[in-house]
Parts: sequence; C-alpha cells; structure tokens
Amino acid sequence: MFNFIKKAFKLHHANNNKQSPQPRKKKVSASLKKNKEYIQNKFKNCSDIAIREVKIGNNPDFTAMIVYIGNITTSSIIENTIIRKLTLKYYANTYDPKSLEYCKYLLGIQDNSVYSDIDTAIEAILAGNIAIFIDGLNLSMSLDIKNPPGRNVEEPNVETVVRGPRDGFTESLATNLVLLRKRIKSTHLKTESFILGRETKTNVTIVYLSNIAKEKTVDELKERLKKIDVDAIIVNNYIKEYIEDEPLWGIPSIYATERPDVVTTKILSGRIAIVTDGTPLVLTVPAIFMEFLINNEDFYLNFITATIIRWLRYLSFIMSLTLPGFFLAITTFHQELIPTPLLVSFIKARSSVPYPALLECFLLLVVYEMLREAGLRMPKAVGQAISIVGALVLGQAAVDAGLVSTPMVIVVATTAIAAYSVPSTDMYEAMLLPRFILLFLGGTLGLLGLICGILIFIIKLISIRSFGVPYMEPLAPIIKSELPDVIMRRPIWSKLKRSWFITGKKSTHRKGRSYINTVTEDIKKLLKKIKNGE
Repeated sequence: MFNFIKKAFKLHHANNNKQSPQPRKKKVSASLKKNKEYIQNKFKNCSDIAIREVKIGNNPDFTAMIVYIGNITTSSIIENTIIRKLTLKYYANTYDPKSLEYCKYLLGIQDNSVYSDIDTAIEAILAGNIAIFIDGLNLSMSLDIKNPPGRNVEEPNVETVVRGPRDGFTESLATNLVLLRKRIKSTHLKTESFILGRETKTNVTIVYLSNIAKEKTVDELKERLKKIDVDAIIVNNYIKEYIEDEPLWGIPSIYATERPDVVTTKILSGRIAIVTDGTPLVLTVPAIFMEFLINNEDFYLNFITATIIRWLRYLSFIMSLTLPGFFLAITTFHQELIPTPLLVSFIKARSSVPYPALLECFLLLVVYEMLREAGLRMPKAVGQAISIVGALVLGQAAVDAGLVSTPMVIVVATTAIAAYSVPSTDMYEAMLLPRFILLFLGGTLGLLGLICGILIFIIKLISIRSFGVPYMEPLAPIIKSELPDVIMRRPIWSKLKRSWFITGKKSTHRKGRSYINTVTEDIKKLLKKIKNGE
C-alpha cells in the first residue's frame, strides 16, 4: 500500500531524465518589416503590446523599432530615455547611425543585452524590458528601465517582533536582493539566477556566501532547480515541493521567512537562500529541526532572558503536541495518577457529557481549527469578532448545554495557546496531523500508545535529511560543540565556530578567542575576591 502511494506521488518520472529536443530559435532578420510581422504574429490579440517606429537622428534612411509592454514602464521615461536620444540629430560621424556600436554608445546597452535570435528578444519583452530593432541590422537589443507596480518595504504581518528590524521582503526580486546586499557587503555574496516555468518565466535567484557555504550543497541545489520542468511557478512553495527531501510526511525540511535579518543570519551561518520573484517568502536550505523553534528575536534580548523564553517555547511545543493525548490517557486508563479531589472534579464535569472523552476532545480540536481558519479568511474587522464569539459564546454555551466538559475546554484552549508559541508557521501546521495521531493513541491505548507514538515520531525526525544534513543535528547525532546553542541562547561572544554539517569545513565567526579569555579572566578574578571575602 505504501509503495503504491509512493509511486503515485513520485516526483521524478522515468522519462524526465531524457532530454527533449529543443526547438530551433528564429534568428533576427535584417529586415525590420519581417521582424515586425513576426512580433505582431506572436503577440496577436495582445492589446498591451506597444510597437513604435522612430527615425534615428530624424533621418528617414535609418529606421528603428521599439517594442515593449505598456504600463510596466512610464511613458515619460520611454520618451526621455530612448525616443529622444534616438531621434536627436548627432553631427559627429564617429559611428554609423544604424550600427550596433552607435546604439550601444547612445543608450548605454550592455553586451549581454544584445541578442541574435528574436525569441530571446521576445522573452526580454515579456520580462518587462524594451526591445530595439534596427532596419538593416540582424541583431536585437534590450534595455531594462521597467518600473512595475509594487508594494513598499514594510514589517511582515505574520513574523512580528518586539525588538529588531521592521523591514520585510516584498514581491519584487530586485528589492529583496537589495535588502540582502544592504546587510552583507561582501564580494563573497554570490547571486545566481534561474528562469523556471515554461509559461510564467519566473526569475529565481539563489544567494549564498562562497567562502562559507558548502560547495556540495550549492551544486545539489542547482541540480534540483534545473530538474524542475513545469509550466508555471507562481510562488516559491511550488519550488519547495519539488526540491524538499521529505514531501510526503509534511514535516518542513526547508525554512521559509519574510524577514531579511533572519535570512541574513542563515546565509552567514552557511545556508543558501532561494529568492523568487512575485512572493515575499524566501527559502533557506539546508534546514534543521531546531531552527523552527528558535526565534531570531532571541539575539536582540539579553542571553539570560532569551534562554528562559526559549525554554518556555520548547515546553509549549511539547504541550501543543502531546497535551490532548496525555490528558485522555490519564483520565481514561490511568486515573490512579490523578489526585482524588481533582479526579472527583473531572468525573462531576463529565457526568452530563453523553459521548466518550476521545470523541469530545476530537470535536473540540476540529471546531478550534475551524474557528482559526475562519478568523484568518474573514475580513480583519470581522475576524476578531468571530474569534471572540467562538471562544466565549460558543464555548460557554457548549459547557452549559452539557456537550463538552470544562476540563476538556481548558485542555484544548491550553493546547491552542501553546501551539501559537511556535515561531514558525510551517512547523505549527506540520504538527496538526501528529497531534491528532497522538490524541487517538493516548485515547485508545493509554500512556503506552502515547509513548510509542512519540518514539516513532522522534525516530522519523532522526531519519530525515535536508540536503544531506541530519535534521535533528546537533541532538542526533550529538555534537558537543553545538549542543549549548540548543539548551540555551549562548552569548554572542562565546560563539566561535559554525556548524561543520552545514558548511562542510572549519569555519569561524572571528579570528581568535581574545574576548573569551578576557571574560574568563574577569570571572576568575571575581571568584577569587569572593573566596577571599573582599
């Protein structure tokens, strides 16, 4: 049965390895009329395509044609940047007006923006650039002066912080790359671009530090991206499902965020960022389990305070996953573990409930998920009212009517609050199915079933790899040098080395240990004074 499901969801078909023959691209003609007819035929019934013919230097013997998509570039910019320069009469006879060198000099066109085939020029037009054709020249040129509508840089609504930067990624690829370049001013920061999607032609860029990132991981990511052969890439989740290691289990093995400071931190630790045009989410690989429980805001707080908050976050994650199943296990099979006065209260509260505790808890969790989904989809003005009505009116009415018991409402509400303490939305959603599985195991087999379910879940986490990196690193395998970063938020000055599993090399944050030695000496002096009673 499992093999059938695996084959049904298999990512790579056997025929994918066979290279399909590439169609021959049509060359740019020296006749401007033929180029115009070909473009008009390609863009038939496209009312937003503009084709304009101008005379170079106001000379009727030299004709040029510019092709672009309207409304992507302001008309005044086109007039001042291209039309005016082409039509302006130059008296110097250094270049032939219809030559490639003349236009490159006049408009500042780069060598990589000159095309010999017309299909590549059409792709440039679809990307928002302006294509230029000259009568008598069998080459085309493109100029990037597009100014598409976009959203300003603002704080993400989902990943809000009390302290820290307030900027977030937008739907513009160029803007997102600038936000990263602003933070990492290094020549080692590499950006490599890909175009994915036969119809959408979506621009995808990977960003990494060449002196820190593992070369094998970079090559593996490039290979996986090149294997994506699909007609459309709308958001980066399309890419995520094609390149992740465990697509069938729902456990996130690729990290996604809208915050530039988070991506910057991960790039500096040796990870690779995947920036997709049209989406504000940026992916980073490889990802490990502890990343989804650690918030970047921890590094904006004192390390003692951040450590306590991190412990509370760990506890919240465990409670959100196991609390419903644990409550059902001890109330149904192991009542001897409950103090007698509390057990009597539970029995009184459930005396009027007509169905088993397992069904009661399951229905409450389902209703909670329905209310959460409704609150997200409803307009903001109404969504808060829906949450209040669901939490207060429906909950109290259900208790008064004897449909649910008060302890069960408390357990489900605590589970919901604890689940929202998980900083990663992907991990929060991934825990939905395991929570229900542990619920049924605890409600049917007691603590034995709950413990077995937890052990199977942990074994599955240990078996996962993210681009060759163990998912539970540094817990499994245990890495003594990295284990303190999981237990606590270490002071920044005490972090010397990067993870060997991520970088594949001995990589350090700073040159020496002089600051640690200074701090250690100060601590020794302080202890000596205390010992001497000074």
